[in-house]
Amino acid sequence: MGKIGFSLAQIEAFASVCETGNLTQAAKRLGKDRTTVSELIENLELDLGYSLCDRRTRPLQLTEAGQRLYRQARLFLQEAEALSLLAQHIPQQVRQKLTLCYDPFTPRAFLTELAMFLSQRGIQLDLLMMERGEGEQALADDVADIGVYQAINRSIGEKFRWRALGAIELAVYAREGFFPVGSPVTLLSLASSTQLIPFNDLPEPMAKRLQIADRIQVVNEPALLQTLLTAGLGWAFLPTHLKMQHLPQVERLDTELGKQGLMHPMVALWKPGANSELLSLIESMQQIFDGSVVV
Repeated sequence: MGKIGFSLAQIEAFASVCETGNLTQAAKRLGKDRTTVSELIENLELDLGYSLCDRRTRPLQLTEAGQRLYRQARLFLQEAEALSLLAQHIPQQVRQKLTLCYDPFTPRAFLTELAMFLSQRGIQLDLLMMERGEGEQALADDVADIGVYQAINRSIGEKFRWRALGAIELAVYAREGFFPVGSPVTLLSLASSTQLIPFNDLPEPMAKRLQIADRIQVVNEPALLQTLLTAGLGWAFLPTHLKMQHLPQVERLDTELGKQGLMHPMVALWKPGANSELLSLIESMQQIFDGSVVV
């Protein structure tokens, strides 16, 4: 790219003189004094090596070269105005996108309500399902802004901040007749049958709570897990908000865990030093969670 031999201020001064017909009016339009505008045009002519205006006429008349340059100058200024407008909106556009990572147990109704809540405020929410370890790494690497995960009984240190959002209820689901023994299903029956697990890498605190069977089958695609559950290839310990009992021939079972299942808290995670907009959103997430989750 060749060296540019003029400045934006010179082109603005030249175009203003062309459009107003004299230096005085051009100076008023630009908020400059008459001498400054005159010097800008004179320096532009020196840089270009030819005259743009005939100063002997009133109003000023453009030379043939000046007429040709003015047409391009007006286009140039329009592009500069568009660039200025874009530059002013870039910080706002950067803030208008957030990324949230979540685990398979996060209520989809909550995520939908949250996306709608942000959309009404001009913010796009990107949603990435990933397990807890991946989610914490995504937050640490600034790939994600917020994480929503099941609470686990361990310290997160200074790496993250957290806030409780609410709780989900878990229950046991299986194909009708999967357990031939009557209700309630014993822990021994659960432990001796294949358990479908929707996590590939369970943190130890979650494994102690979610893994009951000695033999597990990992299926971290929710739709495929539903298919295997319907086919009777195993039983699953899943959130009640997924409504697995609506699948063909699948039922929610009473077990020795208790008829009410198990309530477990969900938390929001984020890195320290979040801006006020993100903190304000986290404040709203608890209310959205409470209103969207029906157990």
